[in-house]
Amino acid sequence: MSSSEPTGHFSPLSHRRPDFLIISPPKTGSTWLADNLRFHPQLFVPSIKEVKYFSSLFKWLDFEWYCAHFAPAGARRAGEASPSYASLPLARIRLIRHLLPDVKLVFLMRDPLSRAWSHAKHNHHYREANFDPPPGAGPTDEHWRANFAHDWPLVNGDYFGQLRRWSSVFPAEQLFVGFYESIAARPGDLLRNVFRFLGVDPTADLSGFPLTERILPGQPGDLPESLAPGLRGLLRPRTEELVGFLRERFGLSPPSEWRTTLEGPTVPPAVAPAAFRADSDDHLSAVLRMEETFASGFRVIRSNYSGYDIVFYRGALYGVSRAHGPVTATAFDDPERESRAGDPGAYLTAPTVSDLKERITAHRLAAADERVRALEAELRVTRQQTARLTTEVSELAAALRRPSAPRRAARALRASVRRMASRLAALAG
Repeated sequence: MSSSEPTGHFSPLSHRRPDFLIISPPKTGSTWLADNLRFHPQLFVPSIKEVKYFSSLFKWLDFEWYCAHFAPAGARRAGEASPSYASLPLARIRLIRHLLPDVKLVFLMRDPLSRAWSHAKHNHHYREANFDPPPGAGPTDEHWRANFAHDWPLVNGDYFGQLRRWSSVFPAEQLFVGFYESIAARPGDLLRNVFRFLGVDPTADLSGFPLTERILPGQPGDLPESLAPGLRGLLRPRTEELVGFLRERFGLSPPSEWRTTLEGPTVPPAVAPAAFRADSDDHLSAVLRMEETFASGFRVIRSNYSGYDIVFYRGALYGVSRAHGPVTATAFDDPERESRAGDPGAYLTAPTVSDLKERITAHRLAAADERVRALEAELRVTRQQTARLTTEVSELAAALRRPSAPRRAARALRASVRRMASRLAALAG
């Protein structure tokens, strides 16, 4: 295990572990497959499709957190789909074999040229890889070429390196290899083959499955002819290695759609891409760390912990106060989010979840203590005001009981009037 690998986040305790992992690279149909698997009564896939535990979140969260995603499965076979698992280094794959020795793996591939172009458009749309920050006047051919040669999309599209690593750790009977192109040509056949591989009923009624729905369709636009030869030149040598490997190891040949990569004019790169150093764990680990910094990696880790949502964003954990409304990825893209909240405790951060929970608890205790002090101060003021009012009321009551000069004069006048009236009455009688 390389020095970059974790050592202390994995509990040996028995938890509900996944029975299968969809390790298809980005833009090869993993979302479509996960969505369809959810419709099989004997299968369970959590609503969060890309858990990404083994590719990044294991650094902050323990194995129990990961296994909790599969607890609702009950007796169903459970699994998840995280495209970044395809590019894991050997040490991480060996760790998965240790933790999940019987797990089944599903790996789909797509014509490399088509996958690279779809991923490039995704990178541009979500401001990833060389498109962060995005080009001001829109991407030029040079921007697209820079993306094609960027380590992130190249490593994600290196099927040869990916399959070679995974198949060196897991036996062939635990690995299903198929093609994205089957989703358009024979979706039912592909699904039933996956069902058989996963050990569930392959005769399930598919009439209610979203077989023909485009789940998360990519950005529009075809690959410009000006870019195709250079992209072929970049990808064809590795693809030709892959074709031989597929034939020898799995008895498979790529579908006809792969002619877009394997045929046609090419412009070879001036230098072979360093991203194809498939056996370098340190290089692969460094590339995977890029994903942790992408804005699209925003994830709510735990909702409503003591009035806070715990979220992961750009390689850091945050506790976000729910007092300011639901937490969203858009809010985190606002550089003035903390000042806009107007609350110094609205966003807390810490290196681990346990540390973050302690910070949240400490902040809430401090806030509660401050509120108590404020209430005590208000109570002291109230007591002083009450004492003053009591004195004023007593003085007024005493004044009312004590005859004043006008009142004495009025009483004397009334008494004189009564005496005069009495005399008059006597004289009249």
